[in-house]
Amino acid sequence: MSRARAAAPLAMALALAGCASSAAAPPPELLTARAAVVQAQESPLSPLAIAELRQAEEALAVAEREQRERPRSATARDAAYVARRRAQCSLLSSLVRANQSALVRARLTAARRPQTRRNAP
Repeated sequence: MSRARAAAPLAMALALAGCASSAAAPPPELLTARAAVVQAQESPLSPLAIAELRQAEEALAVAEREQRERPRSATARDAAYVARRRAQCSLLSSLVRANQSALVRARLTAARRPQTRRNAP
């Protein structure tokens, strides 16, 4: 019986520690949003979409604030979703701008080449 009494406080401490760690862990939506923003920031093409990246960073800050003020609320999840989507838009915008630039360069190169005439059979 004394062993059970001695184990009770330990069991209670472990249970409380488990509850505290799960409450402190951010929701998966926020983790996904953070990862998306970091990916957009680390992209070598990120300078091509600075405004979009800034919007993603600002949206992530809103999501972080919502998570602190209203943990696990629908508002916090929605803000994280917006941040993730803005980060994805930043990545896509930078890719579009890089491809547009490559297309312009290819067209200029093609225009400088001498025209060759093909003989019709």
